[in-house]
Amino acid sequence: MRRLETRHLCTYRAALASPQQDVGAAYFGRRMIAQVTGGEFAGDRLRGTVLPGGGDWATIDAGGTLRLDARVTLETDDGARIYVSYRGVLRPYAVARAHGAKGGPADDAEARQLYFRTAPVFETGDARYAWLNDIVAVASGKALGHSVEYEVFEVL
Repeated sequence: MRRLETRHLCTYRAALASPQQDVGAAYFGRRMIAQVTGGEFAGDRLRGTVLPGGGDWATIDAGGTLRLDARVTLETDDGARIYVSYRGVLRPYAVARAHGAKGGPADDAEARQLYFRTAPVFETGDARYAWLNDIVAVASGKALGHSVEYEVFEVL
């Protein structure tokens, strides 16, 4: 079987409002809502800002796994708008909170204590970035206090 190959697409950082909305226990787990207040993204083929108004409607199960359900709007430096939605898994949530409380993991070994992966899906009507509509992407994330950061890769 052939191994998957990837190409770095961008580094994406989103700032989150504090405090997050803790809805409490719900049918699928504890519901947490994090509002995105802005951010930036940069890579060889696209760069720009994360517009305020997006968010993550996450659930946290009894075992400490957070399931992401996020939606954001990106605006490239040349004016294109790109909608991004992503689902993912962050575990264990207690470790993510500890990392976030101190601004992020201290080093790579500490970062490896956390499994934080997402699968972004891109939508745009801008012809310059239409190629994003037809790719599969994956990302690895970090909790950095009142922000999150992802390394996003296109699967080739």
